[in-house]
Amino acid sequence: MLSSQKELNGLNLLVDWISFNIEGLMDPRIIGDNLSKYFTPQVLIDDIPTIAYHGLKKKHKVSVRQYTGSKGYWVGTQIIFSGKDAAYCYTLIKTQKFDLKVLRVDQHNLSLGRIDLCFSRPNDLNHTSKSFDGFLVDSRSQIQNHTNTRHIRLQDFPDGKVLKINRRNNSLHYRVYQKDQCVRFELEFKHRQTQSVQDYLFHNHLDIFENKLVLKFFKYSGQVLRLDYQYTDWILDFRRKYRLVNPSNKMLLTSYLENRKMSEEEEEKFFHLLQFLSFIKSLKLNPFKDCKRLRVKKQNYYGLKFPLSKFVNYTGIPISHQFDRKKLIGYFKQLHKLDPIVQEFSDGAFRSYVCFLYAECENPSGKAWVVEVYAAEELFWFPYPFQLPKSFLISRQKNDLRLKVRLMKALAVNEPKKRLDLQEFFNTINVSNKRLIEIKESIIQLLKELVKDKIIHNQLEIVLKSGKKEEVLIKFLTASDITRRIKYLKFTENLKNYI
Repeated sequence: MLSSQKELNGLNLLVDWISFNIEGLMDPRIIGDNLSKYFTPQVLIDDIPTIAYHGLKKKHKVSVRQYTGSKGYWVGTQIIFSGKDAAYCYTLIKTQKFDLKVLRVDQHNLSLGRIDLCFSRPNDLNHTSKSFDGFLVDSRSQIQNHTNTRHIRLQDFPDGKVLKINRRNNSLHYRVYQKDQCVRFELEFKHRQTQSVQDYLFHNHLDIFENKLVLKFFKYSGQVLRLDYQYTDWILDFRRKYRLVNPSNKMLLTSYLENRKMSEEEEEKFFHLLQFLSFIKSLKLNPFKDCKRLRVKKQNYYGLKFPLSKFVNYTGIPISHQFDRKKLIGYFKQLHKLDPIVQEFSDGAFRSYVCFLYAECENPSGKAWVVEVYAAEELFWFPYPFQLPKSFLISRQKNDLRLKVRLMKALAVNEPKKRLDLQEFFNTINVSNKRLIEIKESIIQLLKELVKDKIIHNQLEIVLKSGKKEEVLIKFLTASDITRRIKYLKFTENLKNYI
């Protein structure tokens, strides 16, 4: 059975309104009859119900409105799908079960009149009416102080406040309000906004059509809303997953992480897992074309087969002794036994993707080891929110691994403000002064790389165990600034290098 709500680009965005204009068409029955195969039409002429389809009992409806010009309106016919009917209509279009050619009549011009996208964020335990009202008030202030938009209304309704941005006849009209235990964000596209994308819709280039609308929705939402409230965490998540990066660069990828303690063995397994997930993405495989498929209980798995040396070259893992190779081979042989390692991912959906049905490492020729793995389909396309520099791909000894795991966990959280617990890290290591200086220099180097790659800002707050705070620029940090008197380092994610 066809779902009545098709998400755009898998991003929980729904089409909530879609309308079409047929210029000069004076016979709405033509359109009503064409659409009656899919919907129950409601035909109006100058807003007066005129033609009824009493025999039809379709679940979804469409409004067909003809305007004769008698009231000074535009002359022609308008086709309107709203709410769940709009979502269903777009689902039919996207699955090629509904051809927009049925709306073309003779030489009359067909255009996309309006399309609305909406995102609903379920209220969490931190939600209160007071916090939501504060979010709307602060967002209004941000618009007034940092944009050219001057028509902003914050209205009170029985169900709560509603923030409206731009006039209703503007090419973009934005609304934020409460509905059914969710905060609903809606953006109406009209006029030049629909004109710029309608050809992609009419020529069935839906990927481009969706991409342009989705980018505009998230970009505009980020411009007008305050991003330091929990209500806009979905915007930050989108920005992280689609940040502007050089796709040719090697990176260490991760989803959101829990900040729990792990044993030394668990840290090593977890680090190798992130290396392997990054390696899978680097192959840029199309699982439908390049891999064998195996379906188990509604879950698709795809087979990967590659030389162990290819993984070693990608990660830079040093294989200087037979022991190193044996240890890495043992890791791949145990890849299907990841619990409790996968519990480190705080994203429950992603945690379910990190599943390998089968994993083996063999040397059939006696000359080269070959790895074969069946990975869940989602791992091939999952957009990772955190993409760390190449230096994070490798750890040359255990303290380096400890540091990088902790820094990754400090970075891979939803809050833009990050915190690295140096007190806890220093308590786990017991090294000579010379080695300690090297570790301090490594901390500084990693922070500088994160600044260079525009992942964090250059400002750093040093919080001492005494409670005293110092602010420095990362580019000026030296090993003497990193002492055992420090409790933690605080830095902020750079969210400007995003779409």
